[in-house]
Amino acid sequence: MRYRSRRHALIWLALLPLIVACHKPRSSIMAPEQPKTVLRVTNGEFLDAVVYVVNHGQRIRLGVASSNRTTRFEIPKHLVFGATPLSFLVDPIGGNARPSTGDMVIDPGDDLELRLNGGRLLLTKR
Repeated sequence: MRYRSRRHALIWLALLPLIVACHKPRSSIMAPEQPKTVLRVTNGEFLDAVVYVVNHGQRIRLGVASSNRTTRFEIPKHLVFGATPLSFLVDPIGGNARPSTGDMVIDPGDDLELRLNGGRLLLTKR
């Protein structure tokens, strides 16, 4: 019995380097990195405003656009995969109006410009 268990142990020790050599870790397969999708918000209003991206009715807060400034936001990568219809909502802090854009098809790597002036929004691709 002792002889048999040693023999099994030696066989496993001989096969172990082959098993380890054949194993390919998953981390060696890397997906290409998705380019950044950027939104520049030019707020020409007196009030600062909270900017949201709307995806299938869900609002995701991007941040605050200061008054009379241009603020840069990166749209989260999990929202933009291939051609994706998104819209944007601006909520002026202390104001009543909540202007929004209609859906626009956004591709990964797009550079977008959103202008808020006179209570209106204008969304363009640069």
